[in-house]
Amino acid sequence: MVHLLGKHFTRYHAIGRLATSPLSFAFVVLESYNAAAGTKIPMALPTSSLSNTARSLRRPCLPDGRLKRRFQQRLLKWYTTYGRDLPWRKTSDPYHILVSEVMLQQTQVDRVIPKYHQFLDRYPSFETLASAPVKEVKKIWYPLGYNIRPERLHSIACETVERYGGKLPNDHEQLLSFKGIGRYTAGAIRSFAFNEDAPILDTNVIRVLYRVFIAKGHPKKHIVKLWRLAETLIPRGRGYDFNQALMDFGATCCTARTPSCQGCPMTPICRTYPFNARGKASWRKSSK
Repeated sequence: MVHLLGKHFTRYHAIGRLATSPLSFAFVVLESYNAAAGTKIPMALPTSSLSNTARSLRRPCLPDGRLKRRFQQRLLKWYTTYGRDLPWRKTSDPYHILVSEVMLQQTQVDRVIPKYHQFLDRYPSFETLASAPVKEVKKIWYPLGYNIRPERLHSIACETVERYGGKLPNDHEQLLSFKGIGRYTAGAIRSFAFNEDAPILDTNVIRVLYRVFIAKGHPKKHIVKLWRLAETLIPRGRGYDFNQALMDFGATCCTARTPSCQGCPMTPICRTYPFNARGKASWRKSSK
């Protein structure tokens, strides 16, 4: 690369690799040439790389340790008092957890509870579900709707029996290999069935994390950052309770249209508070 300045030019050599930002280039001056004198002037300048700066600009901004602890403590304390008593929280059976998570997709909890019990009474294991005709499974599923779900659940059961001897794996990549298990469901299975500190991100969790920590732009534009937040905020060894608390908090306190801001434990640190009744946030910096 050559930079011209009148009759004097300098030759550069670029090192490093092309990234999304030109800041990741590091340039070293090899020589300077004076056209009038016809001489080369050797130059030795220290190498400087801005790749770290470029990376920091692209890296999601995460809450500091103090803010994380405040959020964790407030959420878990709230959950101790207001956490919901749900039947799938009384088991760690991976099959039962999977059935509940698939049923809860786009379906309200009060509609799922009776069907959850009925379904497990009829198909108590992966083996019994896998051996049943799909048509029968869909009939039992009625009237939950979104009828691709029982087909996918049946397919997962068949694959679990065939490939894993009827035991659902806890490996993230293996779970994602099942058709019908996405990143959220994989995290829920790992967290609720295997007690791992795995992040989850459903509609309720997105709403809570976006309102408390971001409150700018549209939530969909922050999905990468929200996943990172969901992972970073989990207290070590408390993934089960923390994730259940997040979902309950979003479902019952930090609701979509009429959040209970007056009794919310997050108001001192929430960037959306006070919430505009028309659905728009009054953005403010959190008080750390």
